[in-house]
Amino acid sequence: MSANSDQTKESDDNQAMEMTSEDSYQSESEADSDSESTPLQSLWNSLRASMSTSMFERTETKLFLPRDTFEQILSRTEGGLSGRRKLILEVMGIESSRPSEDDRALAEYILDSAQKVFLIAVYIQLEQLHAAMKLFKVSQYKDEKLPVEERTARELDDTPRRHEFERMENRQRDRRRKDRKKNPKRIWDIHTISKFQDNQWTFLIPIISAHDQNCNFDSRCPIPFTTKNAQQRSGAHGIVYKYTIHPAHYKNSLHQVIHVIVQD
Repeated sequence: MSANSDQTKESDDNQAMEMTSEDSYQSESEADSDSESTPLQSLWNSLRASMSTSMFERTETKLFLPRDTFEQILSRTEGGLSGRRKLILEVMGIESSRPSEDDRALAEYILDSAQKVFLIAVYIQLEQLHAAMKLFKVSQYKDEKLPVEERTARELDDTPRRHEFERMENRQRDRRRKDRKKNPKRIWDIHTISKFQDNQWTFLIPIISAHDQNCNFDSRCPIPFTTKNAQQRSGAHGIVYKYTIHPAHYKNSLHQVIHVIVQD
């Protein structure tokens, strides 16, 4: 019994050492992975980790970025305005220690007028992010113009009337023929436009007012309901559900619970 116990103890000790060594290796690998993360990857990870899930019946499982998180995600950067400008440039792959005047102006345009446009482009992992944001700036495309017009893949491919993003890019390429020869690859094609169209709604979540009795929202937009009561009852015009609204998307009342009538 004693010999077997000693052998068992030795085996357990060896196994524990192997597990400890493996855990240590995994921790080091994860640390190395984190240390190698680019500013673009870090911002994408922050966006993804900050998402909430809509519990509304018709937009259930769709993700949305809460308004308070959106307002904080760039302002969390240390160093005030200069720190946020530095982050924007680094995310676009620009050396932030000596930015050109044009790149400094581009970062300020993003922070002042196009944060949603920028974050959507980051979230869809747009390949030519810097070039795309320069194009938006030249075209004076701002957050207030969202949502961008939506076209189906067939319309994008077949119709002579190009998508708004394609028209912006065509105008710029016509003006700068040398750049077009230097970089023949286009920023916007059917794939990238479709990704922008589909994902923009994640960043365009409405504020719901207690004074609005009838709210009509785009069916593609996730509704910021965070919980849904399992009980339901029938009303005069359909089924009545009780939802809790995300606190960043409710105004005019301290009470966040709302009754919604879903028509049959």
